[in-house]
Amino acid sequence: MRIRKRLTYANVMSSIAIFLALGGATAFAAAQLAKNSVGTPQLKKNAVTTAKLKKNAVATAKVRKGAINTARLKGNAVTTAKIKKNAVTGAKIKASTTPFSRVTARLRNAGPVSLEPAGSTLIGTYAQPAGENDQYTAGLEVTFDAGCTAPRSAIAYLLLNPADPTKPSKFDVAGLGIVIDETGATATHRININPFAETFSGMQSFAPSATVNQTFYMYAGAECTAGSGASASNLGVDVIGTK
Repeated sequence: MRIRKRLTYANVMSSIAIFLALGGATAFAAAQLAKNSVGTPQLKKNAVTTAKLKKNAVATAKVRKGAINTARLKGNAVTTAKIKKNAVTGAKIKASTTPFSRVTARLRNAGPVSLEPAGSTLIGTYAQPAGENDQYTAGLEVTFDAGCTAPRSAIAYLLLNPADPTKPSKFDVAGLGIVIDETGATATHRININPFAETFSGMQSFAPSATVNQTFYMYAGAECTAGSGASASNLGVDVIGTK
């Protein structure tokens, strides 16, 4: 009875006013917010934390391009398990930053060049950087015509910085390769150049103190039992550098 007597219009309205002031108004206002009315300016600094984000709520499509950079990544955050398979390719790696061996130069002469008589053919020149150890792999293709009677053979010398390419000495020879064919028909063979014990140049070059230009020639010739017809093509040298 006492309570009921005190529930006057004024008391009820006062209670409602206090309720609205303490939080009821906030709930009411939230329910009445217009669509897209809450933006970045309305969010308190640090209001959205990791714990408040729904799992998988932030997808790749919602991340602005370039927004995540190295400075924003936590140390050791990107592990092997988090990298998509085949995501990191050779094209995405800066070659000069890798300490392991890699092909640093490719020299080619497509040819064809006659192997009768024997002679020198320029393959190309590259610049060996200071401090880089270089090794060389080289080869060529030799084609014998049917008019070159079997058995027939060809020999090729890889020359490095020869003083006179037309008259090479053992000091110019980096390596050699030989092929012998007994088929008698038109045939093409691949010759791989290998180190040769009696040469002084070798298939490698130790790291120079300053950049050095290295020039390669192929001195090659062929011999038929009778007749003629032998040529070389796809002469090449690959340079494998290590720092």
